[in-house]
Amino acid sequence: MRLFSLLAGSAACLALLATDVAAMSYREALRAATEYDASVSALRKKVSRATTNIEAAKDAWLPSVSFAAETNTTSTGGPKALVTLSQVLFDWGLTRSKVSIASYDRVKAVAKLKGAVEELAYEIALQFLTVETMDQKLACTEQYATFARRIAKYSQDRVDAGLADSAEIARARLEISRAEDQLAQIQADRQMALAQIEYLVGKQPDGVDPLPDLGFAKLYSNSAAIISAVIVAPDYISAKADVRIAEKGIDKAKAARLPTISIQAQGKQALNGERSQSGSIGLAASMDLDAGNFRGRAIKGAEQDLDAAKSSLLSTERDLQNKVRASVQQIVVLQQTGVAQEKQLAQADQVLEAYEQQFVAGKRELVDLLTTGRDQYDAQVSSIDTFSTLKQTEYEAAQSIGVLGSLVVAAGGQHRVK
Repeated sequence: MRLFSLLAGSAACLALLATDVAAMSYREALRAATEYDASVSALRKKVSRATTNIEAAKDAWLPSVSFAAETNTTSTGGPKALVTLSQVLFDWGLTRSKVSIASYDRVKAVAKLKGAVEELAYEIALQFLTVETMDQKLACTEQYATFARRIAKYSQDRVDAGLADSAEIARARLEISRAEDQLAQIQADRQMALAQIEYLVGKQPDGVDPLPDLGFAKLYSNSAAIISAVIVAPDYISAKADVRIAEKGIDKAKAARLPTISIQAQGKQALNGERSQSGSIGLAASMDLDAGNFRGRAIKGAEQDLDAAKSSLLSTERDLQNKVRASVQQIVVLQQTGVAQEKQLAQADQVLEAYEQQFVAGKRELVDLLTTGRDQYDAQVSSIDTFSTLKQTEYEAAQSIGVLGSLVVAAGGQHRVK
């Protein structure tokens, strides 16, 4: 049973502000926002930069050329140009480690981009949900205001007939004023949410379609599904990339302690008009050891980085799994609450209808009728709040493991005209 059917429990909530305007769908808003948002654009460029860094690291395997000029004041020499061509033959995996580190840095950049898109999707969803919730509350509040106006007319008829005093009319009109004040506040909240959508998306919507149902609790009702989802979450992927970077950092530190073997060819040419020139070719070995490398501290530090990265990965995995499990439990409780509220609202509708008939027949006092009407209205608002909390919990849980976008696509939510 779906909690979202609770609108059928109240005639008020079925009367959703009828307009002939094109409403913006959630998928349409998300697509526009990802193109419009500057932070997402910046992260895309960082992914491109990370890709360039990989290619730059691979360039160490290619031949390199260096040029130098020197002067000499001796009688046998003068200004000379020196050109050196070198090719690394063996570096004990140093370049390979640097390429791997650059590759995992790109994985982190992509994960961060996906996480940013998911956060943007959740932000938009919150504003869509606010508009949707306000539309439902506007309909319910307008129905309550109509009820209060109808009761005020009954009271006026009773006063005219000498069956009641003017205090009865004043009491009914007070409820009308309360309902109208509430309508104004709800309308203001709705407009603020639409303005926020315009800020995020870059264009002003006339209205929004309801958010698609994700079915999160059903999808992740068992541990296997939760684990499968967590291991592809952006936060988990980023933490796992940190582990791989730390592992390659150890390889890099070890390789840095060994000499790099390369083949070099050099040519020297005089620049003072003399015909003096020389050349050579041979193998060269080079290594750069500071005190930390010589004592093995670089390797020890890299191993400590690996231990820290593994602990962080484990913590991230546990936190994400706990988040999903807690969200599923909360969604199930909210669904059960919604079902109970539907039944209560159906009974409240019947009681209010009976009380109104009894009031018109002179068998009920005005205060009884207004109190019952107010209780029914509060119950409707409470049901709408439960509906809103359920959807927010579902979307927040999906965002936390990076599946919000994919679930929205799977759920549909195509643009439609109200």
